[in-house]
Amino acid sequence: MQGKQKPRSGPARGKGRAALSAQQTVPYVEMLKDGVCRVRDGYYTKTIAYEDINYSVASTEDQTAIFNGWCSFLNYFDSALPFQLSFVNHRSRGGSRYKVNIPMAHDAFDSIRAEYVDMLKRQIARSNNGIVRSKYITFGVPCATLAEARPRLERVEADIMGNFKKLGVQSHTLNGWERLEAIHGQLHPGGREAFRFSWADIPRTGMGTKDFIVPDSFDFRPSRTFRVGQYWGAAFYLQIMASELSDKLLLELLELDAEMIVTLHVQTVDQTKAIKTVKGKISDIDKMKVEEQRKATRSGYDPDILPPDLVTYSKDAAALLADLQSRNERMFLLTFLVVNMAPTREKLENEVFTVSGIAQKHNCALRRLDWQQEQGYMSSLPLGYNGIEIQRGMTTSSTAIFIPFMTKELRMDGQALYYGMNALSGNIIMADRKRLKNPNGLFLGTPGSGKSFAAKREIVNVFLTWPEDDIVIADPEGEY
Repeated sequence: MQGKQKPRSGPARGKGRAALSAQQTVPYVEMLKDGVCRVRDGYYTKTIAYEDINYSVASTEDQTAIFNGWCSFLNYFDSALPFQLSFVNHRSRGGSRYKVNIPMAHDAFDSIRAEYVDMLKRQIARSNNGIVRSKYITFGVPCATLAEARPRLERVEADIMGNFKKLGVQSHTLNGWERLEAIHGQLHPGGREAFRFSWADIPRTGMGTKDFIVPDSFDFRPSRTFRVGQYWGAAFYLQIMASELSDKLLLELLELDAEMIVTLHVQTVDQTKAIKTVKGKISDIDKMKVEEQRKATRSGYDPDILPPDLVTYSKDAAALLADLQSRNERMFLLTFLVVNMAPTREKLENEVFTVSGIAQKHNCALRRLDWQQEQGYMSSLPLGYNGIEIQRGMTTSSTAIFIPFMTKELRMDGQALYYGMNALSGNIIMADRKRLKNPNGLFLGTPGSGKSFAAKREIVNVFLTWPEDDIVIADPEGEY
C-alpha cells in the first residue's frame, strides 16, 4: 500500500511541494488509539458522533426550545476552539446499520423463520436505498505537545457531551479505530471495500495508519471534478446570499438519495474584536453618507436622498451591532462545503443539479471549487482540517439555522420486532417493546386500514422471535 501512486496536477502542495502518493494527500500526521489526531504540529483534534432527535415533527414550541438550545451549544465554542460539523451520506458495505437478529429455535417453524428473516433483510435493503447517515462534530485545540493537548481535549469533550445531553441527544466519542473507519468510508465511496485494520498490524507490517485507509488512487487533474478509485466526485462551497435562511435547507440536502458529504467549518470570532470590526464598518458607512450628502449639496438636490444600498447597509450594520452588544449573539466565520460522489460522471452531474436546485430554492448558490477539488475533498474528512479560505460571517442564530436534527430513529440492538418505516427518514423501525419505558401498545385507525393485520403480524413476530414467551389472546369474536 505504501507505493500507491496518485496521478495529480494543479497547484503545488505546501511550499511548492506536490503530494506524490495517496498517503501524503490525507492531511493529518498521526492518529492515536484514544482518538486524538495530530493534524499538524501544534494542533490536535477529537471527534464525537451523535444521534438524531425529533425536530421536524415537534411542535412549534418544542422546535423553538431545541433551536435555543442549539444556539447555546454553539456559543460554548470560543475563538481558540474551532470546530467542524460533518454530515455523511454513504453506502456501507453491509448495506445498513440495521440487523435482523431472530435466531433459529430448532423447532418445526425454522423454515418460516428463515423466510421471515429474508423478507426483513430485503426490506432493510430497500429502506433509504441503503444510505447510511452519520453525524460528527470534530473540535481541535492548539497545543505545543500531546501531553498538553490531551487534558484540554478531554475537558472540551466532556462539555460538548454534556451540552448534547441537555438537548436529549445521544453521543459518544470515537476512538482511533472508529475515526479511521469513518475516514476510510469517505475515501472508499460505494462501500465496496471493507475496513481491515488492527493496531497490532502497524509494528508487524511497518505501515502507518494512512496505508490502511487510502484508496488505490486520487486524480485531481480535472479542474472541476476528481476521481477516487473508480468513483467520480465534485466539491463545492455554498454561497449564502439570502437575507433570511430556512431551517429546511440542511434537512433537504441530507434527505437526498445520494452519496454526499456536507461539512460546516466554524470559527468563532473574539467578541471584542467582532464588535470593534462592526463599529469600524459603521464608521465607514457614515463617512460614505457624508460624502454622498456633500455630492448632493454640490449638485443642488436634497442631501437626505441617499443610495438605497447605503441605507440598507447602515440598517444591517446597526442591527448587527445591537445583536452583538445586547443579545446573546456571537460572530462566527462559516465555511459551508458540499462534496458529491457517484459511480459515473453522468450520475454525478445529475446529483449536482439536484443539490444546486435545493440551494437556489433557498436563495443560495452552489459554487464549484475550481482548481481546489483536492482541498475541498480533504476538508470534508472529519479531521478538523479546513483548506478552503472562503468564509461567511454569521451570528449565532444565523449559524444555528443549519440545525442538524430531523427525526429520532427507533433502532434497538439484539432481538427486536419490525414495526414498519419511518415516514421522514425512510429507515425501518426495529423495537423490543419489553425494553421500552412503556411496553403497552394500541392499534388505532379507520375501518379497513389494517389494524387486525398489524395485530396478527405482531403475534407472529413474537412467536417467531421469542418462542418461549406466552401469548394470551382474548378474542370474543373469534377472529384470531
